[in-house]
Amino acid sequence: MENYLKKLASDQTFLTIMSGTFVYILSQFFMEFIIVPRKNYKRIIGQIVFHVKMYSFYYLNPYNLDNDNNNIRSQYEYEYASNEIRKVGAELSSYLGDISWIRFKRKKRLLKVQDALINLADGFFIYNGKNPINTNKKSLKIIEDNV
Repeated sequence: MENYLKKLASDQTFLTIMSGTFVYILSQFFMEFIIVPRKNYKRIIGQIVFHVKMYSFYYLNPYNLDNDNNNIRSQYEYEYASNEIRKVGAELSSYLGDISWIRFKRKKRLLKVQDALINLADGFFIYNGKNPINTNKKSLKIIEDNV
């Protein structure tokens, strides 16, 4: 048995197969824990920036539910834009579950962004005389500072 192990350890074919297997396992580990999370991070940040810029007209000019005559766009457009911002916030929530404990600073930063996105989605309408523009601007600043 001992002789067989020595012969196997010196066999070029066996060593080639073992080194190839090791390289494959290492590359899959690298791909799963470094490449894919980074790619997802960049994708979600891109979506956040896109949606925040795309719908800035809506949250910086909230729809007045108290007086429908002063609104330029329809309530449906505002509801749609609010839902899109909320979806991005929810997608960020799902991404936060994938972040390892090692990246606690990134997770803390993105939790602030998530809260700001949800606050922004809630600030598309003026009702009962409450205008959310200042809150929306604060949320926007948090998003810009942490993305």
